[in-house]
Amino acid sequence: MNDQLDLSARAPESASRPADANTATTNKEKALWLLEQLVPDTGVNNLGLALQVSGRLRPDVLGASLAVVAGRFEVLRTVFRASGAELLKETVPAGEFAVPVEPLELSGGPLAEDLTAFVDRPFPLDGRPLIRVATATTADGDVLCVAVHHLVFDMVSVGVLLQALVPVYDAVAAGRPLPEQAVAPVPALAEPAPRPADLDHWRRTLDGFDPTGLDLWCGTPRGRQPVLAGESAVRALGPRAQQAAVELQRAARAPMGAVMLAAYAALLAAHGAGPDLVIGSPVDVRGADAGAIGYHVNVVPIRIRVDLTEGFRPLARQARDAFLGAMAHAHTSVDELAGELPGIGTSWQTQLFRHLFNFLPDAPVGVLRVDGMPARLLTVENPHSKFDLELVGSPARAELMLRHSRTLTPADAAALLARFEALLVTAAQDPDRPLGETAGWSERDRETVDRANDTALNGQPATVGASFTSWARSRPADVAVLDGDRSITYGELDAAADAVRQLLADAGVRPTEVVAVAAAPGETVAALLGCWRAGAVCLPLDPDEEPARPARQLTQAAAKTVLTGTGVQLPAGVDVPAGADLPTEASLPPVLPLPAFPGTGPERSGTPAAPYGDAPRRDAPACRLPAGEEDEAQSAVVLSHAGIADTAAHFARELGVGPGTGVLSLAQPGTLAALSDAALALSVGGRLVLAPQEARTDAAALRAAAEQHGADVLVVPPGTAPQLLEELGGQLSGLTVLVAGDELSAPAAKALLAADCRLYCGYGAPQTTGWALAGPVTTPEDTRRGRPIGNTRAFVAAPDGRELPVGVRGELCLAGTGTALDTPDGPALPDHPGYGRHHRTGRLAQWQPDGTLVWHPREQPAADTAAGPTAPDATADDTLVSEFVAIWQQLLSCEVTAQTHFFDAGGHSLLAAVLTQQVEDLTGIALQLRDVFEHPTPAALAARVRR
Repeated sequence: MNDQLDLSARAPESASRPADANTATTNKEKALWLLEQLVPDTGVNNLGLALQVSGRLRPDVLGASLAVVAGRFEVLRTVFRASGAELLKETVPAGEFAVPVEPLELSGGPLAEDLTAFVDRPFPLDGRPLIRVATATTADGDVLCVAVHHLVFDMVSVGVLLQALVPVYDAVAAGRPLPEQAVAPVPALAEPAPRPADLDHWRRTLDGFDPTGLDLWCGTPRGRQPVLAGESAVRALGPRAQQAAVELQRAARAPMGAVMLAAYAALLAAHGAGPDLVIGSPVDVRGADAGAIGYHVNVVPIRIRVDLTEGFRPLARQARDAFLGAMAHAHTSVDELAGELPGIGTSWQTQLFRHLFNFLPDAPVGVLRVDGMPARLLTVENPHSKFDLELVGSPARAELMLRHSRTLTPADAAALLARFEALLVTAAQDPDRPLGETAGWSERDRETVDRANDTALNGQPATVGASFTSWARSRPADVAVLDGDRSITYGELDAAADAVRQLLADAGVRPTEVVAVAAAPGETVAALLGCWRAGAVCLPLDPDEEPARPARQLTQAAAKTVLTGTGVQLPAGVDVPAGADLPTEASLPPVLPLPAFPGTGPERSGTPAAPYGDAPRRDAPACRLPAGEEDEAQSAVVLSHAGIADTAAHFARELGVGPGTGVLSLAQPGTLAALSDAALALSVGGRLVLAPQEARTDAAALRAAAEQHGADVLVVPPGTAPQLLEELGGQLSGLTVLVAGDELSAPAAKALLAADCRLYCGYGAPQTTGWALAGPVTTPEDTRRGRPIGNTRAFVAAPDGRELPVGVRGELCLAGTGTALDTPDGPALPDHPGYGRHHRTGRLAQWQPDGTLVWHPREQPAADTAAGPTAPDATADDTLVSEFVAIWQQLLSCEVTAQTHFFDAGGHSLLAAVLTQQVEDLTGIALQLRDVFEHPTPAALAARVRR
């Protein structure tokens, strides 16, 4: 049958236009090529289509049909050659152009993965065809897969190619003459030259735009090296959202596309982009030449300024006007302005678009048959995304697709689509309600955050002082404090606390007045409890500190008196330098020695003593703690009885602390950590085990203290050396350890987990009781994650104070009983309409879908890791570096050193391509564009060339 094929109707060879060799490329084509240089081992610019028929395809017929179609469409025979910084194109004559049909390799896994792998194979730009075809036989019929490079193809071309190929295949398979229209030559569509009026419009539209404001606060922060791997997420809009879109269309008097664009802009702004946004929108510029194959899409910039204090109605109207203005000038590509607009170039960091809006027209799908066999289109997944986000929708399909870079997780993408739908619904309920009140939240977000903040403790825990008294009266013989060889029972500690109370009463100390305590740890515990019984506010001091700092603290706190322990003389010996803002010894408050502490004599009987008077209220101040060394100028922190009690109650439950539990304390005297350890142990009948001084730095001493007293729980104080915990992990099995996540190294976490320790990590801010978030740790990498502790609520805030949803980075804010009280010498904490008084920590954090919070390390000025391990001083005399500095200076027209970052100094991808060519001319070494991105300084690129 094949030798009877009638191909007489094929266009003669002479009908093909002569080859135009070495034709310069357009800026659009250069932009595609430069993007490909960033990921040269993938087909980031490849497009694919796949067709499955119910029977068998004939390879000979398919090959002949492809030859006809390629001979007809000049653009399919266009090839490109990359030469240094130049990209040239030419057209191959029809008689010299062939598209071989290769076998599609099947892995035995999902067919979709095999199709993606075939399409993703890169095309070398060396003059070879930019189209390839493969077939495979499956149980459901044969599969045809076509891959084409974006330089000669776009998504509109998919339909055109099918419409051209199928009739030819049918005719050749049946032995019929080819239809005349199936062989009519189609020259490549030449797009018109840029119109000056359009260029002027784009210049005015983009004047003053800063592309650095397009980052999102979710996913992985965008790095200098692009992540072009991508995925898709799809969501069907529910009936409420569909109706809401229609209502918003009426309310805003805007087309549906403008309504969806406005919702997209609001969503982006609510997640950190903007408020000055440029969103790209692809536009087919074929015009009357609808049957042309090729790359005939312009991505127009739609600039929208989002004000979240306004409603949806004005935003939709702004989106409508911006969209219509862009469409009126769509036939001139904004790529013609590449590198011209200040701050906007073709580099990865200065590209104009990061977010795309693609509102597709509805295309009816008819019955598809090939040689009489039913056929269907298969989805070819694109494993790349050139943009951070691309929202794809159509007027009639109640479905949205979000194409996204893998800097976002699938969970992020699904959450964004859910928030988009929720935004439509809430905006329709009141189009004039400020978008900042609702935009960016879904019902699931609200449920997740509210559930995580449901931290109410059962009842209201009694104050620590009241809880201790209850244990002391019911079980006076139980051990309360272990200090080396000294054992102090609850009864003895109760008597000592009462003696302190009486001493303060005799000294005229009134409730809420500040009493400082400078004593050894065991005596400090008794003094603390005695101060609380007197209603006083305790200011713990470290007796081993240089005297000047306690003197300053005493003056700032306006302390009524100072209680000193055995052997402590404070503030004697204070040397006040001339002109220093320090009190003299005479101006310090009176010093009262603590009453003699009972030894290990007979326990007190269980007979209740005389009443102590009214116990302090939960909301009364309990402790005043000095600011840290680095916060010396800040006011001190005053904590309430409620905050201390609630924190102790939470960790008693979480860590399993109860009667008889040994809580090992490594904390320095006078610190919040020491106070917390005492509150945790003594509020539930536990034993406070005071570790010796040497145990704070020596693992052997720490192990000995723990084993001697049977310690069960260790709360690691701030500043503990990580190696101490690493060594301890291998020596104490089964210990329960609570440590600040910021201070736990991965090796220490690994050692503790390997020793079968129950490991918990937490986070605490200066204006809290020391802990605000905490949770169990199961892997060494998961140390900065936790939930709000009892009677504490957390939220993540944008710079303008808006509350942010799950997965979005912002400032961690803390509210609840554990936050510090206002003081006369310090500013009041800000108020929030939903959370009340709260502390803004200055730390980045984000909610996780499981209701935990992840907090990020404190920001440090990081060295540019891409620049590599080089020094300016060490390379100043390096000849190659000096030559590279000269190239940088020539291209960038600015002052350059060995560490000048090419892109930070104004470079872009086009200049980078020129740079690689000049480097090759100088050194003979051919570099790729990605080498400049990864080694963007003269010193770093010189090191790369030497490898």
